[in-house]
Amino acid sequence: MFAEAGAWFWTMVVASIAILIGDYNGTLEPALNKFEESIGIRTVLPDDSTETDVPYYIPPVTEEVDSTWILPERLQIKKDTTNANVPLIRKL
Repeated sequence: MFAEAGAWFWTMVVASIAILIGDYNGTLEPALNKFEESIGIRTVLPDDSTETDVPYYIPPVTEEVDSTWILPERLQIKKDTTNANVPLIRKL
């Protein structure tokens, strides 16, 4: 069973387990940072880049929105279009 899986599959399984364990222990990010520094691709973001306020605010929708109004009449569910005991999606 294990021989048929192939080397690439088991390499990905071991790599995934190593990433999960490193993330759980909190050592994944420092290890990746160290690896990035060793190959010269590490980029450090400025401290204020993640603390800026959003340029606009959209308040949450409080009233219920009927999204079926956009359907053409032929696609809307009518009360008498089915003889099954299916509950109505919306009131007509």
